[in-house]
Amino acid sequence: MKKSSNVRYILLLIILVVNTLYSYLFITRGAAILLSFMVFIPIAIYSLQYKIDSRLICCMLAVSIGIYMLYSVEDFILYSMLIILPAFIISYIVKEEIVFSKALSFTSLLMFVCFLGAIILLRYICNIDIIEWYFNIIDVLEIEFTNMYSGFFKANTNSIQEYSIAMGTFKKTFHFMKYYYPALLYLLCLGMSFISILCIRAIAIKANIYSHGLGNILGLKVSRSMIVFLLIAICTKALSSNSYLLIAINNILVILTVMLFLLGILFEISVIKRVRSVGRRSLLILVSIFCLVFFQAYFVVVGFIDSVFQIRVKLNNA
Repeated sequence: MKKSSNVRYILLLIILVVNTLYSYLFITRGAAILLSFMVFIPIAIYSLQYKIDSRLICCMLAVSIGIYMLYSVEDFILYSMLIILPAFIISYIVKEEIVFSKALSFTSLLMFVCFLGAIILLRYICNIDIIEWYFNIIDVLEIEFTNMYSGFFKANTNSIQEYSIAMGTFKKTFHFMKYYYPALLYLLCLGMSFISILCIRAIAIKANIYSHGLGNILGLKVSRSMIVFLLIAICTKALSSNSYLLIAINNILVILTVMLFLLGILFEISVIKRVRSVGRRSLLILVSIFCLVFFQAYFVVVGFIDSVFQIRVKLNNA
């Protein structure tokens, strides 16, 4: 009993130290949010072993209060909404032993809601418009990159037309980052959720406190209702002229297209794994690499077909 108590307080101390160090990194370097799984892991490990109890809540409250006193209200809101709340969400979902694909869906969606909540709170409590701030950063980056690379493009293109195409592609990239920022934000949440759940389960299995395995990552799929939703979105886009609705639909289509693309890659990996002949396997790998570089739409189509007919599920059950 005493040993268990000592382990609990050591874990709490680790959580406190990790949050203290990470909070400074998060506040001074915004890109550190990509390393948020470092905070999620000890909290999830603690909750798997001892549940989310008053000790853990007090520990996280101490971190939040410290940030509020040492830094600002904005930093307190950001850290609470983007790190602490998602940490508890991921801990709960991992503890509930939900299937990997559903755990990933729930976590990414709830994390996305946390991001939206932070944006709204900052707008109405601190009068800080995060979206406008993001657009300003993109505009500054576009100007800097244009000034930096315009000379390079002039020197390495053979005609004015080629130069215009190169600069146009460059500008379209920045326009994409502004127009599709909700989709990019959700995909960021999806990536962070995937890494966090995978790391937490892997460490928990090593520590013998989680016995349900990593989950079938190659078996990740979207439901057929999502495909129906995709088709409805495409039809609505063709018929609607409302600009706000079109922005929403375009962002949803980007998210679903990326998801189908990733599912297409998983399908290819599943097929390659099932092929026993070394020659055929090598050929499939070469074709897949060629399509990945030159014909990415192939994976979207394959992902769509796999989602409709559940081919991987049938192959796994065969």
